[in-house]
Amino acid sequence: MKIKTILVPTDFSETANHAVEQALEVAIATGATMHLFHVVEPRADEPGVVSALSDYVARLEKDAETSLALKVDVLRGNGVDVFYETARHVSPLDAISDATERLEPDLLVMGTHGRSGLGRLVLGSVTEKVLRHVPSNVLTLRKKAPVVRAAHAFERVLVPVDFSEFSSRAVRMAASLLLPGGELHVAHVVASPIHPSFYAGGITRLFELDPEMPKRIRDQLVDWLEGQDVQEITVREGDIFSELMDVAASAKAQLVVMGTRGLTGLDHLLMGSVSEKMVRVSGVPVLTVR
Repeated sequence: MKIKTILVPTDFSETANHAVEQALEVAIATGATMHLFHVVEPRADEPGVVSALSDYVARLEKDAETSLALKVDVLRGNGVDVFYETARHVSPLDAISDATERLEPDLLVMGTHGRSGLGRLVLGSVTEKVLRHVPSNVLTLRKKAPVVRAAHAFERVLVPVDFSEFSSRAVRMAASLLLPGGELHVAHVVASPIHPSFYAGGITRLFELDPEMPKRIRDQLVDWLEGQDVQEITVREGDIFSELMDVAASAKAQLVVMGTRGLTGLDHLLMGSVSEKMVRVSGVPVLTVR
Protein backbone atom coordinates (compact mmCIF):
# COMPACT_ATOMS: atom_id res chain seq x y z
CA MET A 1 0.00 0.00 0.00
CA LYS A 2 2.21 2.81 -1.23
CA ILE A 3 1.08 6.33 -0.42
CA LYS A 4 1.32 8.47 -3.55
CA THR A 5 -1.25 11.22 -2.95
CA ILE A 6 -2.19 12.95 0.32
CA LEU A 7 -5.23 15.21 0.65
CA VAL A 8 -5.12 17.69 3.53
CA PRO A 9 -8.34 19.62 4.28
CA THR A 10 -7.51 22.73 6.30
CA ASP A 11 -9.39 25.56 7.97
CA PHE A 12 -6.13 27.39 8.89
CA SER A 13 -6.63 26.67 12.59
CA GLU A 14 -3.72 25.73 14.83
CA THR A 15 -4.79 22.09 14.83
CA ALA A 16 -5.16 22.06 11.05
CA ASN A 17 -1.68 23.58 10.68
CA HIS A 18 -0.40 20.81 12.94
CA ALA A 19 -2.00 18.25 10.60
CA VAL A 20 -0.38 19.93 7.59
CA GLU A 21 2.99 19.63 9.31
CA GLN A 22 2.46 15.90 9.90
CA ALA A 23 1.24 15.41 6.33
CA LEU A 24 4.42 17.05 5.07
CA GLU A 25 6.58 14.63 7.05
CA VAL A 26 4.64 11.67 5.66
CA ALA A 27 5.01 13.09 2.15
CA ILE A 28 8.76 13.48 2.62
CA ALA A 29 9.04 9.91 3.91
CA THR A 30 6.93 8.37 1.16
CA GLY A 31 7.56 10.70 -1.79
CA ALA A 32 3.85 11.46 -1.99
CA THR A 33 2.22 14.53 -3.51
CA MET A 34 0.26 16.84 -1.18
CA HIS A 35 -3.01 18.58 -1.99
CA LEU A 36 -4.13 21.33 0.42
CA PHE A 37 -7.87 21.86 0.33
CA HIS A 38 -9.97 24.61 1.91
CA VAL A 39 -13.75 24.85 1.88
CA VAL A 40 -15.31 28.31 1.74
CA GLU A 41 -18.61 27.91 3.53
CA PRO A 42 -21.07 30.79 2.96
CA ARG A 43 -23.15 31.51 6.06
CA ALA A 44 -25.99 33.92 6.57
CA ASP A 45 -24.96 34.70 10.16
CA GLU A 46 -21.78 36.59 9.17
CA PRO A 47 -21.93 40.41 9.02
CA GLY A 48 -22.69 41.62 5.51
CA VAL A 49 -23.68 38.25 4.11
CA VAL A 50 -27.36 38.98 3.64
CA SER A 51 -26.78 42.25 1.77
CA ALA A 52 -23.61 41.37 -0.08
CA LEU A 53 -23.23 37.60 -0.14
CA SER A 54 -21.44 37.45 -3.46
CA ASP A 55 -18.79 40.02 -2.50
CA TYR A 56 -18.35 38.45 0.90
CA VAL A 57 -17.77 34.95 -0.43
CA ALA A 58 -15.43 36.27 -3.10
CA ARG A 59 -13.36 37.91 -0.36
CA LEU A 60 -13.28 34.65 1.61
CA GLU A 61 -12.07 32.80 -1.45
CA LYS A 62 -9.39 35.38 -2.18
CA ASP A 63 -8.15 35.30 1.42
CA ALA A 64 -8.08 31.50 1.37
CA GLU A 65 -6.19 31.43 -1.93
CA THR A 66 -3.60 33.85 -0.53
CA SER A 67 -3.15 31.82 2.66
CA LEU A 68 -2.86 28.55 0.76
CA ALA A 69 -0.35 30.00 -1.72
CA LEU A 70 1.88 31.17 1.14
CA LYS A 71 1.73 27.76 2.79
CA VAL A 72 2.51 25.97 -0.45
CA ASP A 73 5.61 28.10 -1.06
CA VAL A 74 6.96 27.06 2.33
CA LEU A 75 6.04 23.39 1.90
CA ARG A 76 7.62 23.13 -1.53
CA GLY A 77 10.89 24.22 0.01
CA ASN A 78 11.06 20.73 1.51
CA GLY A 79 11.23 19.09 -1.90
CA VAL A 80 7.59 17.95 -1.91
CA ASP A 81 5.16 18.49 -4.77
CA VAL A 82 2.32 20.51 -3.28
CA PHE A 83 -0.88 21.77 -4.87
CA TYR A 84 -3.82 23.67 -3.45
CA GLU A 85 -7.40 24.58 -4.21
CA THR A 86 -10.49 26.07 -2.63
CA ALA A 87 -14.10 25.02 -3.03
CA ARG A 88 -17.28 26.97 -2.32
CA HIS A 89 -19.82 24.70 -0.69
CA VAL A 90 -22.47 24.84 2.03
CA SER A 91 -21.34 21.42 3.25
CA PRO A 92 -17.62 20.93 4.05
CA LEU A 93 -18.22 17.18 4.24
CA ASP A 94 -19.66 17.05 0.73
CA ALA A 95 -16.86 19.23 -0.60
CA ILE A 96 -14.20 16.96 0.94
CA SER A 97 -16.06 13.90 -0.32
CA ASP A 98 -16.13 15.34 -3.85
CA ALA A 99 -12.42 16.15 -3.71
CA THR A 100 -11.67 12.65 -2.46
CA GLU A 101 -13.64 11.09 -5.29
CA ARG A 102 -11.91 13.28 -7.86
CA LEU A 103 -8.32 13.06 -6.58
CA GLU A 104 -8.50 9.48 -5.25
CA PRO A 105 -5.91 10.14 -2.52
CA ASP A 106 -4.26 7.26 -0.72
CA LEU A 107 -4.50 9.20 2.52
CA LEU A 108 -6.39 12.11 4.09
CA VAL A 109 -4.69 13.95 6.95
CA MET A 110 -6.87 16.00 9.31
CA GLY A 111 -6.77 17.57 12.76
CA THR A 112 -9.33 16.46 15.31
CA HIS A 113 -10.42 19.97 16.29
CA GLY A 114 -10.69 23.17 14.28
CA ARG A 115 -11.99 26.68 14.54
CA SER A 116 -15.21 27.42 16.36
CA GLY A 117 -17.60 30.30 16.67
CA LEU A 118 -19.98 32.00 14.28
CA GLY A 119 -19.22 31.41 10.64
CA ARG A 120 -16.19 29.19 11.32
CA LEU A 121 -15.67 25.69 10.05
CA VAL A 122 -15.50 23.38 13.05
CA LEU A 123 -13.02 20.94 11.55
CA GLY A 124 -13.34 18.52 14.43
CA SER A 125 -16.99 17.75 13.71
CA VAL A 126 -16.20 17.54 9.99
CA THR A 127 -13.37 15.10 10.73
CA GLU A 128 -15.75 12.77 12.55
CA LYS A 129 -18.16 12.88 9.62
CA VAL A 130 -15.32 12.19 7.18
CA LEU A 131 -14.30 9.15 9.22
CA ARG A 132 -17.85 7.84 9.08
CA HIS A 133 -18.81 8.60 5.50
CA VAL A 134 -15.81 9.17 3.21
CA PRO A 135 -14.31 5.94 1.80
CA SER A 136 -10.67 6.81 2.37
CA ASN A 137 -7.80 6.11 4.75
CA VAL A 138 -7.66 8.98 7.24
CA LEU A 139 -4.75 10.00 9.47
CA THR A 140 -5.93 12.15 12.36
CA LEU A 141 -4.03 13.83 15.15
CA ARG A 142 -4.77 16.12 18.05
CA LYS A 143 -3.09 19.48 18.41
CA LYS A 144 -0.83 18.15 21.19
CA ALA A 145 0.11 14.93 19.41
CA PRO A 146 3.82 14.84 18.55
CA VAL A 147 4.61 15.20 14.85
CA VAL A 148 6.51 12.14 13.65
CA ARG A 149 9.41 13.37 11.56
CA ALA A 150 10.23 11.78 8.21
CA ALA A 151 13.56 10.42 9.45
CA HIS A 152 11.69 8.37 12.07
CA ALA A 153 8.42 7.72 10.24
CA PHE A 154 7.56 5.19 11.28
CA GLU A 155 9.69 3.18 13.72
CA ARG A 156 6.99 1.79 16.02
CA VAL A 157 3.41 1.15 14.93
CA LEU A 158 0.55 -0.47 16.87
CA VAL A 159 -2.29 -2.28 15.10
CA PRO A 160 -5.32 -3.34 17.17
CA VAL A 161 -6.96 -6.31 15.42
CA ASP A 162 -10.23 -8.25 15.62
CA PHE A 163 -9.52 -10.89 12.92
CA SER A 164 -11.65 -9.00 10.38
CA GLU A 165 -10.66 -8.10 6.83
CA PHE A 166 -10.59 -4.47 7.97
CA SER A 167 -7.94 -5.35 10.55
CA SER A 168 -6.02 -7.28 7.90
CA ARG A 169 -5.92 -4.17 5.73
CA ALA A 170 -4.68 -2.18 8.72
CA VAL A 171 -1.82 -4.63 9.25
CA ARG A 172 -0.79 -4.35 5.59
CA MET A 173 -0.95 -0.56 5.73
CA ALA A 174 1.11 -0.46 8.92
CA ALA A 175 3.74 -2.78 7.45
CA SER A 176 4.04 -0.59 4.36
CA LEU A 177 4.65 2.50 6.50
CA LEU A 178 7.31 0.98 8.76
CA LEU A 179 10.92 1.99 8.35
CA PRO A 180 13.34 -0.88 7.65
CA GLY A 181 13.92 -2.53 10.99
CA GLY A 182 10.85 -0.86 12.46
CA GLU A 183 8.63 -2.51 15.08
CA LEU A 184 5.13 -3.70 14.27
CA HIS A 185 3.04 -4.37 17.38
CA VAL A 186 -0.28 -6.22 17.15
CA ALA A 187 -2.86 -6.26 19.95
CA HIS A 188 -6.13 -8.09 20.50
CA VAL A 189 -8.38 -7.32 23.45
CA VAL A 190 -11.17 -9.63 24.61
CA ALA A 191 -14.14 -7.78 26.08
CA SER A 192 -16.28 -10.66 27.32
CA PRO A 193 -18.16 -10.10 30.60
CA ILE A 194 -18.23 -12.88 33.17
CA HIS A 195 -21.66 -14.23 34.13
CA PRO A 196 -22.58 -13.20 37.72
CA SER A 197 -22.86 -16.87 38.72
CA PHE A 198 -19.04 -17.10 38.67
CA TYR A 199 -18.60 -14.22 41.12
CA ALA A 200 -19.21 -16.47 44.15
CA GLY A 201 -16.13 -18.47 43.24
CA GLY A 202 -14.00 -15.35 43.06
CA ILE A 203 -13.74 -15.45 39.27
CA THR A 204 -14.13 -12.01 37.72
CA ARG A 205 -12.24 -12.38 34.43
CA LEU A 206 -12.69 -14.70 31.47
CA PHE A 207 -8.99 -15.50 31.35
CA GLU A 208 -9.25 -16.78 34.95
CA LEU A 209 -12.05 -19.11 33.89
CA ASP A 210 -10.07 -20.30 30.86
CA PRO A 211 -6.32 -19.75 31.46
CA GLU A 212 -5.43 -21.28 28.10
CA MET A 213 -7.50 -18.77 26.14
CA PRO A 214 -4.72 -16.13 25.74
CA LYS A 215 -2.38 -18.75 24.24
CA ARG A 216 -5.08 -20.01 21.85
CA ILE A 217 -5.80 -16.47 20.70
CA ARG A 218 -2.10 -15.77 20.25
CA ASP A 219 -1.71 -18.94 18.18
CA GLN A 220 -4.70 -17.91 16.08
CA LEU A 221 -3.15 -14.49 15.55
CA VAL A 222 0.13 -16.03 14.40
CA ASP A 223 -1.77 -18.05 11.77
CA TRP A 224 -3.95 -15.08 10.84
CA LEU A 225 -0.91 -12.82 10.32
CA GLU A 226 0.39 -15.29 7.71
CA GLY A 227 4.08 -14.81 8.37
CA GLN A 228 3.94 -11.02 8.77
CA ASP A 229 7.03 -9.84 10.67
CA VAL A 230 5.66 -8.69 14.03
CA GLN A 231 7.74 -7.41 16.92
CA GLU A 232 5.20 -8.32 19.59
CA ILE A 233 1.71 -9.81 19.85
CA THR A 234 -0.30 -8.72 22.88
CA VAL A 235 -3.48 -10.46 24.04
CA ARG A 236 -5.45 -8.86 26.85
CA GLU A 237 -8.85 -8.87 28.48
CA GLY A 238 -10.82 -5.86 29.70
CA ASP A 239 -12.05 -2.54 28.40
CA ILE A 240 -10.86 -2.45 24.80
CA PHE A 241 -10.10 1.25 24.66
CA SER A 242 -8.26 1.40 27.99
CA GLU A 243 -6.21 -1.69 27.23
CA LEU A 244 -5.22 -0.42 23.79
CA MET A 245 -4.14 2.93 25.22
CA ASP A 246 -1.98 1.08 27.73
CA VAL A 247 -0.43 -1.14 25.03
CA ALA A 248 0.30 1.91 22.87
CA ALA A 249 2.09 3.57 25.78
CA SER A 250 4.07 0.41 26.61
CA ALA A 251 5.15 -0.03 22.99
CA LYS A 252 5.96 3.69 22.69
CA ALA A 253 3.95 3.62 19.48
CA GLN A 254 4.31 6.62 17.17
CA LEU A 255 1.18 5.66 15.26
CA VAL A 256 -1.93 3.56 15.78
CA VAL A 257 -3.40 1.96 12.65
CA MET A 258 -6.95 0.61 12.92
CA GLY A 259 -9.38 -0.99 10.54
CA THR A 260 -12.88 0.45 10.41
CA ARG A 261 -15.99 0.58 8.31
CA GLY A 262 -19.22 2.60 8.00
CA LEU A 263 -19.55 3.22 11.79
CA THR A 264 -23.29 3.79 11.53
CA GLY A 265 -26.38 1.59 11.46
CA LEU A 266 -25.80 -2.10 10.78
CA ASP A 267 -22.16 -1.41 9.88
CA HIS A 268 -21.27 -0.06 13.32
CA LEU A 269 -18.69 -2.63 14.40
CA LEU A 270 -17.23 -2.70 17.87
CA MET A 271 -13.79 -1.92 16.45
CA GLY A 272 -15.33 1.04 14.66
CA SER A 273 -16.59 2.60 17.88
CA VAL A 274 -13.17 2.08 19.48
CA SER A 275 -11.55 3.74 16.46
CA GLU A 276 -13.71 6.81 16.95
CA LYS A 277 -12.75 7.03 20.59
CA MET A 278 -9.05 6.57 19.80
CA VAL A 279 -9.24 9.39 17.27
CA ARG A 280 -10.74 11.73 19.87
CA VAL A 281 -8.27 11.18 22.69
CA SER A 282 -5.14 9.35 21.47
CA GLY A 283 -1.89 11.05 22.30
CA VAL A 284 -0.37 9.84 19.00
CA PRO A 285 -1.72 10.02 15.43
CA VAL A 286 -4.38 7.46 14.49
CA LEU A 287 -4.71 6.09 10.96
CA THR A 288 -8.09 4.53 10.18
CA VAL A 289 -8.01 2.19 7.20
CA ARG A 290 -10.94 1.44 4.92
